[in-house]
Amino acid sequence: MGSGMASNLLKAGYELTVWNRSVEKCEAFARKGARVADTPADAVRDVDLVMYSLSNDQAVEEVVFSAKGILDGIEEGQIAIDMSTVLPATSSREEEAYAKRGVDFLDAPVFGSKQESADAKLWILAAGNKAIFEKVKPVLEHLGQTVHYFGRNGNAAAMKLVGNLIVALEMEALAEGLVLAQKAGLDLATVMEVVKVADFRSPLLVSNGQNILKRDFSTSFALGLMLKDAGLIEKFAESLESPIPALRVAEKNLASAVALGFGKENASALIKALEKEAGVEVKARVAIKAIPTAVTRKRPTRVGRL
Repeated sequence: MGSGMASNLLKAGYELTVWNRSVEKCEAFARKGARVADTPADAVRDVDLVMYSLSNDQAVEEVVFSAKGILDGIEEGQIAIDMSTVLPATSSREEEAYAKRGVDFLDAPVFGSKQESADAKLWILAAGNKAIFEKVKPVLEHLGQTVHYFGRNGNAAAMKLVGNLIVALEMEALAEGLVLAQKAGLDLATVMEVVKVADFRSPLLVSNGQNILKRDFSTSFALGLMLKDAGLIEKFAESLESPIPALRVAEKNLASAVALGFGKENASALIKALEKEAGVEVKARVAIKAIPTAVTRKRPTRVGRL
């Protein structure tokens, strides 16, 4: 996800500094003119804006709060944006730590896959000081097709978990539905024709359904990460005493698919746990056409990117 966003910032003409825990991932950006930093603290020096997209709360803890982390290098007047999917409490802790250093902070997680990140077609959520949001919005618009403001810090992180709850349940429904269709002997290509046009249609169902029928589980969003997000949603919902009975079913099947060894495959590999239980494999008899995507761009300004 971060690679796609960094690439689009370079294309837009920003001056870029990059850092990654896997150093080799920085090489392509160095060849394009980006400066490669040795540590997060080094990466945030002498830039206007610091942006990071990390895999989980623990990674945020390590990159932001540890020795030679962001907080060791960032200074008053800079702006930090966390684009990771984390608990709202983690975003609040970041905001408090940055505020002590005179740094403005936004939580700005995104919806979308690696391909949508590469195509600058993400859907971006943002929360924090409204004036700071308006200041950085032109930057965010280089990365996504929409940007939505949610008010105080932590609200965007909360909305990301709300959205991921819906995604997890859609993926569970798709997997259960396709397995049932297979068991019923229906032509799955025709099933997908209905999914494309009926009132329950969604781009998520269509794209993942098509790929399942092609047995294409190449990773846009890893199954293991969806299981991680389900755990975050569970903690968040419990803290608010909000019921999530359907998620618990999806979470069980996600865990089963991960236990079967599919954690690094796309989240649609959730279906493999149900296929094993049902004793079938969901596969189309004919080729399935892909859905095209589009790309948008906005005007450039200057930014430093982590």
